[in-house]
Amino acid sequence: MKKILIAVAALAAFVSCQSLKEEWQPVLGSASEPASEEFVNYDSRVTHTIAAFKALYTTSKSPVKIDENIWIKGQVVSSDRTGNVYRELYIQDGTGVLDVKVGRSSMYSDYHLGQWIYINCKGLVLGEYDGTLQLGVEKDSRGPNADYEVAYIDAQFIIDTHIFKGSPDGRILPIEVTPEQIKAAVSAGRQHPLWGRYVYVKDLTYGCNTGHYTHVNEKVFFFIYKDPNAKDKKASTNRFFFSDGTYSVNRWAITKNRMSAYLKEGRLDKGFDWRAEGGLREDRYDDPLGDGIEANLKAYVEEREDMGEQVSEAAREAYRKAVREEIVRNAAAQSVSQYFLLPNGQELAIRSSGYGRFADKYVPAEILGRRDYDNPSVQYRRNPACVLGLINLYTSSSGDTPQITFIEDPCEELPSEIEYIPSEYVNDDFSVKEGAVSKKVKRVLSYDRFDEQGTDHGRVE
Repeated sequence: MKKILIAVAALAAFVSCQSLKEEWQPVLGSASEPASEEFVNYDSRVTHTIAAFKALYTTSKSPVKIDENIWIKGQVVSSDRTGNVYRELYIQDGTGVLDVKVGRSSMYSDYHLGQWIYINCKGLVLGEYDGTLQLGVEKDSRGPNADYEVAYIDAQFIIDTHIFKGSPDGRILPIEVTPEQIKAAVSAGRQHPLWGRYVYVKDLTYGCNTGHYTHVNEKVFFFIYKDPNAKDKKASTNRFFFSDGTYSVNRWAITKNRMSAYLKEGRLDKGFDWRAEGGLREDRYDDPLGDGIEANLKAYVEEREDMGEQVSEAAREAYRKAVREEIVRNAAAQSVSQYFLLPNGQELAIRSSGYGRFADKYVPAEILGRRDYDNPSVQYRRNPACVLGLINLYTSSSGDTPQITFIEDPCEELPSEIEYIPSEYVNDDFSVKEGAVSKKVKRVLSYDRFDEQGTDHGRVE
């Protein structure tokens, strides 16, 4: 009798799972032969455009739990092949782009550029992170995602029952956007249809707006943690911001090993002179690492004095050393934003991940206006650059800054020429006009190579 009951239960479970598979299971595919896959078509279920769906988020810091039967669809415009886009999937329809926090890596092998994706949003959460709207799951207020409005969709069952692969439709072409369009989008805010799109931007010149930073004309932005596992990660004694000058960081991003080396060298102890590569500034305006160490010391001294103890200068110096050693010990890979200017004065940052494949590669000396890395006898003037990537809005206490995230490696030639749509063939909502004509670009990052004497050393394109 017991065996019969087990068999009946197993059969019921099998039937239930088969029903679930027919209704919900996405069709998993192969990166090598996408044309042979069987794809779903849930067009009849789609209820909202991406723009209409994003409009449900109306109040900052108030994530929206989706309780209705809402479906959206979009084409994949991101790839994590180079590691510069991590555990995120950007999808686009004719009205806008949405960042979907799929908690998986190496997604490029399953979700191909241009592939249609259908999402059943019921039970998911729409939130914001630094100006970018994201779709994920409800966060655990006590877990590692407590600082974010939504958490990663990393449970495979939730992925399987909410995200479905449709047919491939060819890679979406980047669109050229003008400085005026970017500036207008910044003024319009996070709901603007430009954010998240795959774009081609011309004439970016390395540097920052001196109207905002009167003492520097170049800057980077990144921050480091004293303890990345601290209970209060964002405390002033734990998080140190580097945003006043470049600190001689001339790489796209910083890997863990290089960050450790920078800290041991003392490179981040003091501001670096933007006028001379690696030169120490005497007129320093900030010292974030030193300030962070002093903030830790102040908290420590106050705690000891509240207990009736006096802290000697020798003990203070020993504590400073201990904090520095902890920072070096906990060194981690860091994303870096390198600041550029558009011809109309609009700032735009190029952000790269410290975990990306090209993290430690140099920003070309021809773009920075530096001495050639291989031939120091050649000093380049600062040459404007043209870039391909995803554009987003980064919101911080100091203001809103558009930023580009590379999909491909900017230091390599593209495996095949990519076409882009010139701005005259792009509508006001950033969709492509009928009859659009495309142009070809060979690299993610292209630039001239004029030296200080005006000698043309050719163009990288």
